Amino acid sequence: ILVDIESVTPETGALREDIKKAVRAFGGKAAQYSLLAKTPNVPVQKAFAVPVYYYDQFMKENGLYAQLDALQADPAFTTDPAVRDARLKTFRDAIKAAPFNAEFQALLKAKLDKDYPGQSMRFRTSTNSEDLDGFPCAGCYDSHTGDPAKGFDNILSAIRKDYASIFSLRTFEERAYYGIDHKAVAMALLVHHNFPNEEANGVSVTANPFDPTGLDPAFYVNVQF
Repeated sequence: ILVDIESVTPETGALREDIKKAVRAFGGKAAQYSLLAKTPNVPVQKAFAVPVYYYDQFMKENGLYAQLDALQADPAFTTDPAVRDARLKTFRDAIKAAPFNAEFQALLKAKLDKDYPGQSMRFRTSTNSEDLDGFPCAGCYDSHTGDPAKGFDNILSAIRKDYASIFSLRTFEERAYYGIDHKAVAMALLVHHNFPNEEANGVSVTANPFDPTGLDPAFYVNVQF
């Protein structure tokens, strides 16, 4: 099912554990946005989440996990960066061309028509391998916008591009460096109305990453134009 953002991360009083549990189904971004959506006086966009279940369904039904296995079993792919770059691009193209499950399409279209009629939507990547202790991976994955005015396939194309970004060279190499199993990566989506006139985006951290001792408390905000 598609879940309204307030229900993504139920709070039991053990906040860190609540987030970790939600990440398994909805990824780091949606899990933490869910808490923001329930925080008084913090204005956020109305949103919902597409769980990792549908990414897994998409990969299985289109035989994409098997293609990934074949890539990783090829010595040329594992040892030659140029070969790896080219074959990852081919793999991303296969993801962008693959069809979605019909039931998922109907579910998504009904949700958008009911709660976000006619709105241009931002499909934000929310994986189980970002925004985590020891592996922040900020900027690893690419989010895209889908506009129903351009047809429903424009929406589906945005999601495919999100999924494909898991296998960009820079992200693939980053995960390999940290020893993360590429098949263990799963992508959920945080979905809300797009900001059509967006001037900047960024990341904010409610801590001072330059002072691990905690003696110099601060908020850290990193913004790009």
